[in-house]
Amino acid sequence: MQVVAIAGAVLLIGVAVFQIALAAGAAWGDMAYGGRAETHHGILATPYRFMSGLAVLMLGVAAWIVLARGDVLSGGPMSAGFVETGVWVVFGYLVLNTVANLASTSKNERLIMGSVTAVAAVLVLILALG
Repeated sequence: MQVVAIAGAVLLIGVAVFQIALAAGAAWGDMAYGGRAETHHGILATPYRFMSGLAVLMLGVAAWIVLARGDVLSGGPMSAGFVETGVWVVFGYLVLNTVANLASTSKNERLIMGSVTAVAAVLVLILALG
């Protein structure tokens, strides 16, 4: 299960890096927020950049939960029950995110982000069931 957890965490961290880039002003706004976010030359408007920053925090916690569930990291202050419940919450988040990515008007978001979140969801489901 450690390999599954590491693979899932790598995907989550990859998405977090993408969100960091968006928050920092990378011109990839068409690949986020359904392809409908306000942009200027591909750079997200300030409210969306702030949301990307918040997403980084959520993705970091999700990666920690996944690694704790896979016994790669200690849960630290998180109880075993929190980790077991948290992995299901992460799975649900990824399923919803995948649906949203696949419904995007952006071809890149559908293909790239939809694929990444779908694979991450499957990996997290394996962890949740394991």
